[in-house]
Amino acid sequence: MSGREFSGFDVDRISEAVRQPPLDELRSTARTRRRRSVAAVATAVVALAGVAAVPLVGAPDRTNPVVPSARPDHSGDFTMTGPGSGVDVRREGCVLRFAVTGDGGRSWSDRDAAQFRGTRCEASSTSTGGDLSYAVLSDRSYLVSDAGSVRLSTDFGRTWRDEAEAIVAVPSFPVTARAVFCGYGCPVVQEPLAVDPSTGTVYRLTGDAPSGRPLFGLYPSPDGTIWATYQATTNPQPTIARSVDRGATWTTSEVGADTTVLAMVGLDKREGYLLTESSTAGGSTRVLRTADGGQSWTDTGANLPAQPHWDLTAGSDGTLLAVTAGAGTGPNRLAQLLVSWDHGRTFLIVREYGPLVGSISVAPGYAWLFGRDDGAAGEPDHVLVTTDAATWTRLTLSP
Repeated sequence: MSGREFSGFDVDRISEAVRQPPLDELRSTARTRRRRSVAAVATAVVALAGVAAVPLVGAPDRTNPVVPSARPDHSGDFTMTGPGSGVDVRREGCVLRFAVTGDGGRSWSDRDAAQFRGTRCEASSTSTGGDLSYAVLSDRSYLVSDAGSVRLSTDFGRTWRDEAEAIVAVPSFPVTARAVFCGYGCPVVQEPLAVDPSTGTVYRLTGDAPSGRPLFGLYPSPDGTIWATYQATTNPQPTIARSVDRGATWTTSEVGADTTVLAMVGLDKREGYLLTESSTAGGSTRVLRTADGGQSWTDTGANLPAQPHWDLTAGSDGTLLAVTAGAGTGPNRLAQLLVSWDHGRTFLIVREYGPLVGSISVAPGYAWLFGRDDGAAGEPDHVLVTTDAATWTRLTLSP
């Protein structure tokens, strides 16, 4: 996560600072970034420095950071699952505790009644992601990898089953099921999945994958189209796959052997966007757009700073929303929300808030920024959620 402020101007230093890290480093970051511990990302955010390349609209909202409150044995993550609903996950050693809200954070379920206790993980390794990882698939369905042993819960984390037996294989996802969004390396989710929100049932596809490369990202469009990115750890050569029949068949396209996809958005069966970087040292960050279902991709000309922390989604009105690193250093770092109203040609900063957290901060239709009421650095206690970059809703995180 690179910086946005610097003193002096040393060309060699700036060139090295904005150099794209190898993709294996990015994928390692992806496995650890779904954690709400600010201290865990402090060393990462001071390691890079960039140049501000987008104008600021209005006065940004800022916290007033003070001395951070370190909690090295406690980390977590928040995932927005719908209007006013979300899941908050806390990790303590090899124990994961899940809490869900359906009323905008006014009340939360008892996390002591919904937990996963790892039997294979090493508690000392969880401070950096280690061998215990998880993914929230819906309000009630959670996937956990305990040192390679993958378990699934479809009852809000109360009971767990082996994923090979619990996930239902189908030739195409049922009409009632929603494809699972995953981004920045898809931790735990290694293939397209879908969930029936009423029952929590999770589905996988029986057909061949559209690419032999690992799944890197999946974005379900409002019209039911599924967009997916597949790329390797080294020599990524990303493949973009699109399905308009709930995963029964796929069409694919390539976007260049020297390209790394950082994020992807699909608006419908025709229009989609990729946030990419060149795999070569000093490569630029670009936004690519398709209007023909991925048959061709065009550079929008957006001027964006090169840095590995980028989250991208589409708002309720189809505008592009991006969350990235803002001002400050270490645990005092803020996050920025950027918006594009012109099909990805320009991005404007509309809000700055903090602290910056190394957790995915978007879902299809939503973007959120973490914050603390007392302005202190350390673990956030609320998020500000937006669907259009104009209106905001506060959601208090679980105690």
